[in-house]
Amino acid sequence: MSRSGRKAAAIRFRQNIRRSNQLHREYLDDARLLRNYERFANWQLEYLLPYFSDLHAREGYANAIDFTMSDLAGVGISERDRDLERAAPAITRLLPPGGLATIASAAEMNARVLQINIAICRCLLVGDELPDRITESVYCVACRKASSLDECVELVHLVTGLGRTLKSLVKVPMIGMTLRAMRAPAHAAGFGALQEFLEKGYRTFREIPDTDHFLVEIETRMVAVFERIYAAPLDQLH
Repeated sequence: MSRSGRKAAAIRFRQNIRRSNQLHREYLDDARLLRNYERFANWQLEYLLPYFSDLHAREGYANAIDFTMSDLAGVGISERDRDLERAAPAITRLLPPGGLATIASAAEMNARVLQINIAICRCLLVGDELPDRITESVYCVACRKASSLDECVELVHLVTGLGRTLKSLVKVPMIGMTLRAMRAPAHAAGFGALQEFLEKGYRTFREIPDTDHFLVEIETRMVAVFERIYAAPLDQLH
């Protein structure tokens, strides 16, 4: 990566992690929206997981599905994203070019998913509250207002591309020992949430028996889910 390419990746990382934290503050600073967004995020997870139930039952795949679905977006990642923004100067200075490009893409994916999810949640609100019962058809209408099939498919490809990069990173010699050695200093410096995320991601991808198969399945199934959400006739939905 050229110096200009590295600079561009650093700028992209900073911009997108800043944008993620701005989006987190939209619901963290509003108790009513926070309550609704947490409920929406849980409902959406319950809606998506059945599409992966057979994979979830396979040894080594359950944690990877849970990590992909819940640890890469949602309410629980806000503390990690604050850590990332605070650590941005060190990250952009110390990461090798490939790592910097990867984390820049991850930050972009994170910001875009958050923006879509918050927009969907807002579209579902009736009088500042989620309806008592969220149906699939109501959810799909909200999705179609908030985003598009093309945008969501693009994000699926971004997620699985990042997964392929993580596959190569977990094979780097000594990376596991390095992460363990970082544990105490990271917590002492106030970056505990980020450290726990990195360790969980490492353990998760190490456990997958066939990463290529897993990522193909995630990509194929998520594209099919989004085709249903954005293209199926509404009268055919529940």
